Amino acid sequence: MLINFFMNGRRKDEITLALCGIAALFAGMINGFIGTGGGVIMLFLLRRICKKDEKQAFASVALTVLPMAVISAAVYFINDHTLLFSALPYIPFALAGGALGAYLLGKIKVRYVSLLFSALSVFAGTAALLG
Repeated sequence: MLINFFMNGRRKDEITLALCGIAALFAGMINGFIGTGGGVIMLFLLRRICKKDEKQAFASVALTVLPMAVISAAVYFINDHTLLFSALPYIPFALAGGALGAYLLGKIKVRYVSLLFSALSVFAGTAALLG
C-alpha cells in the first residue's frame, strides 16, 4: 500500500478511503452501542469526506444503516430475546415508513430533505438530553 502511495500518486485517494473505513467502523460502533446515530455519522462521512451529492448520500445512508441495524438487532436478540417481541408491533409500520421515505426521496428537493434531517436531529438530540 505504501508503495502504491508513491508510485501512482494516489496517496490522497487511499488516505480518503482509509478515513472512510475508520469513520464507517465508528458509525457501526455507535449504532451498535446506542441503537442509533450511525446514519448521522455516515451522512457526514459521505457528504464531506467522500464528496457524494446529497441525494446519493441520503440514499447510501439508508443502505448502510440497514446492515448496521440488522447486526445490532441480532446481537441484542442474542443477549435478550424479549427485545424482539417488544418491537414486533412496530416493525411493519417502520418498514412501510422506510419504503415511503425512500420513494419520496426521489420526489422532494434535496434542500427540504436536509432541513427535515437537521430538524429531526435537533429534536432527537434535545429529547435525549432532556429524557
